This record gives sequence, C-alpha cells and structure tokens, in this order.
Amino acid sequence: MSDHKLSALLALSLLSAPIALPATTPSYSGNSKAAATTISSETTSMHTAARRMRHQLASMPMLQPMGAYVGELQEKWQFPSDHLPIGMTLDHLHFVSWNVLDATYMSWVTEKNSQGLSRSMIADEHVYIGNSKLTVRDQHVVDLVLQMIFHPTHPRSILSLQECSKPFIRELRSRLPAYFDVIAHHGDAVLLDRRRFEVVEAKAVSGIFTDAPHRTLQDIILRRLDNGHPLRLVNIHLPGDPTKPGRFEFAQYLAKTFDPSLTTLAMGDMNFDELEMADAMTQAFQNNSPFSLNSPYCTNISPNVFNSKAVDHFLVYSPSQPSVALNTPDQIMPGLAPVVALLQGSNRLVPFSEREGDSRVHVLPGAATRLDDL
Repeated sequence: MSDHKLSALLALSLLSAPIALPATTPSYSGNSKAAATTISSETTSMHTAARRMRHQLASMPMLQPMGAYVGELQEKWQFPSDHLPIGMTLDHLHFVSWNVLDATYMSWVTEKNSQGLSRSMIADEHVYIGNSKLTVRDQHVVDLVLQMIFHPTHPRSILSLQECSKPFIRELRSRLPAYFDVIAHHGDAVLLDRRRFEVVEAKAVSGIFTDAPHRTLQDIILRRLDNGHPLRLVNIHLPGDPTKPGRFEFAQYLAKTFDPSLTTLAMGDMNFDELEMADAMTQAFQNNSPFSLNSPYCTNISPNVFNSKAVDHFLVYSPSQPSVALNTPDQIMPGLAPVVALLQGSNRLVPFSEREGDSRVHVLPGAATRLDDL
C-alpha cells in the first residue's frame, strides 16, 4: 500500500477517533528542549500508529468485485451483444435489463478488438440487410427480446434496454405483440406490457453528468392495473469514464428525487462494478441508502485487460418490502447459461445455484428491501 493511501486512512482513523484535549496546553516558549522532546514523541507516536495500521490493513480481508481473467473469447462468444441481460422478479412481476449494443459502436468489436470478440457472433452477424441500416445482429437481438417476453415460466412485463439504434427500435416496434408499448429516448428504451401497466409520466432527464451534460436517463412513472399502485422506473446507461464522477452524480440524482412512498427500480448498464456502485450509493445517501444493489453475475468484459465484470445492476426500493428474486440465466432466455459461464473464467458450466459469488446482493446501510436467498 502506498504511503499516500496509508496517510489518508490514518488521517481518517484519527478524525473518527474520540479526541480528549488537556485542561491546559503546555507552552514551549523558552524551553526548546521540551518542545523538541514533545515533537519527537509525537512523531514516534505517528510512526507507531502507521505501522500498526499497515499491519491491520495487511491482515484484513479485502472484498473484491466479481470477475476473472477470461482472455480473448473470440469464436466461443456465441451471443449477439457484448453485454448479457440480467433479470429479476419483484412482487410477481418479471424485469430484464440489457445493453443490446448499438451497431454504431461496432468498430470497438471488429477493428479494435478491445474485448477479444472480433471473431465472435457479434462480428459475424454485423451484416446490413439490403440498403437498410438494420443488421442481421439487430434482428437476432429482437428475436431474443421476444423469447424473453414469451418465456414459459418468467414472461417479462418490463424490459429496460440500452444502446438502441433507431433502425433497431423500428424493427422492435414492428414485431412486438400489440399489447406492448415502447418508450424510447436517445438510445434507451423501456418495453412494457399494457395489460399490466398504464403510463403516468415518461421523461428523459439530462444535465445530470458534468462531463456528459447531454446524456439522458429515462424516468418513468407507471400505475399497476392489478392494484393501482405506482411504480417508478429509471433506465440508465452511465458514462463509463472511471476518472469522472458519473456514478456519484447518478446516485445523487436518486437521493435528490427519492420518494419513500414510491416503489423504485433503477436498472441498466451502469459501467461500474458492484463495489463501486455500492460506494456511490452509500455516499449519496450518507450511509443510509434505502436501496438494495443487486448484481446477478458478470455481464461484460473489460477492454484490453480481458477481465469479466458485473456492470449491469438493479437498484431496488419498495416501501412494502416485497421479496426480490434474481433470475437464473435459464429463467431469462434459453441458451444464456453457457454464455454466463464463459465469464466465470472457466469453460466448465456450473449450475447457477451452486456458483457461490456469481450473484451478489449489497444491502446498503439502511436498506429496507428484504431479499430472497438464491
């Protein structure tokens, strides 16, 4: 650990420790020997404290984010996006979040090979259909969306999608069942079953991120038709620059707009791992976040270093505290489990229920949501 980090931690520990001031403060004027002795004693005390803290930190187990080195997967990656969908169930409603990959960014896959997927299905299906701007891959993604909507055990009532191109949205609208609506803003889209919900308000919010002021998020209020209860959805694709404050600004937005009477689900490609997002939420809510952070499994590959990571999350709050159940890959779509297994750093497929650490749920300080064990 660097001296800079150690000094910062030491300062934090000293600030948080109880301080007792002496009744009288000794004067050092005219007594340089006493002053020198006192300063030397204080310096020794600081060094001792630093050595003690270094020892304590070295022996303390450090929580690590999910993920492993997976290398260049290339042809092994038989999936049409570089992100995997995640699913959850809340109060008998099934939700999905998925970054479907806008074809505009395909050069990162095909030319730069930033994630080791230049020979994957993503590249193979990046073929434009006729003179349109729609690709074979876009059509494949729509096929999978329909599979999730018509899933035999977990049919989706709401799907939050990110990186949706205009041609993709048009194709989606043309093939969805008549009872589904698409609410689309600037590359993000929420699909919802009108048999279960009516839209109260749907808006795109900008001006949240200082380094990307035009980046928007979707903030949508629905009303459930079965019980009349409102439901707030926030569909987000966070700016991913780790040197910029995007995750903290998003968490602050949730804190400023939080309504304790309103069930709220924020979901999407948050571009930061589960520990980083937990840290942002803890700071924004001053150690008393009412949200649980749910990260089912690794969903993406870090550019150039080829480590898997969990960056797609569900942030959940409900005043009635219904149980939250994270869905297994097979409960989301057929054939997803082997792709999830690739991001475990092993080709051996381990049953989802046996993979300890794949699904991580952070109950942030003050969180009110009760969570089901998987």
